[in-house]
Amino acid sequence: MSRTKIEYGPEPQQFGHLYLPNGAQAPVPVPVVMLIHGGYWSADFHLNLATAFAVELARRGVAAWNVEYRRVGAGGRWAETSADIAAALAATATLLPEHSPIPLDLGNVRIVGHSAGAQLAVWVAGQRDSLVRPERVVSQAGALDLASRSATRRGGVVLEDLFGVDHASDPQIYLDASPLHRVPTGIPTVCLHGAEDLRIPASGSRVYVERAVAAGDRAVLWEVPGEGHNDFLDRGSRSWELSLRAALDPAPWSVGGEV
Repeated sequence: MSRTKIEYGPEPQQFGHLYLPNGAQAPVPVPVVMLIHGGYWSADFHLNLATAFAVELARRGVAAWNVEYRRVGAGGRWAETSADIAAALAATATLLPEHSPIPLDLGNVRIVGHSAGAQLAVWVAGQRDSLVRPERVVSQAGALDLASRSATRRGGVVLEDLFGVDHASDPQIYLDASPLHRVPTGIPTVCLHGAEDLRIPASGSRVYVERAVAAGDRAVLWEVPGEGHNDFLDRGSRSWELSLRAALDPAPWSVGGEV
């Protein structure tokens, strides 16, 4: 396995780490899985949250593109953050092949995001004018309805920092950024959520999947009994194991309910 730092823009936070499998481990060409870390869209959190998962993906024979992006406190609010995620996705078709000695399957790009990163993952998957249309998106404990989260004590403060305005003053920007209000995306989606998640309740993913399916999307919820928000970062958890399955299996959306 190898790791290469790739800058997809001129700003300090516009970079990612590309992890590649050993040639003997990889079918050619290899799919690309783009990883978007969470952490309240804040500079207090970094791409190292997703490093262990990226390494595991590369060990299993795919290319992992673990991206950093401008965040609140690191040169970014919504305009910069969303632009960076779109640019990082486009880089899978432009920059990554230049840095990869292994051929990449550019028709098979997948996106995995955790928490705030899941909001960004499902949001960018819904960008129909994107240079790259992902083959699937995996939401881990996703914040998928920012309009509703703006009414919570913690969510209201965090989202005002992200958008620079409260919900009452500009509800449309909250709706435009909320995956729940952007269905259908046309992209198959697996939502994973711990049943014991106290930070972002699993009910939000449940509502998203119901609305996505009603709108004609292929979407499924895997609700994980006994686990919570940060179990996705624990390689010994059921949430970790299911995330690998959602990212790698040929048709993970064929399974639903508790897993």
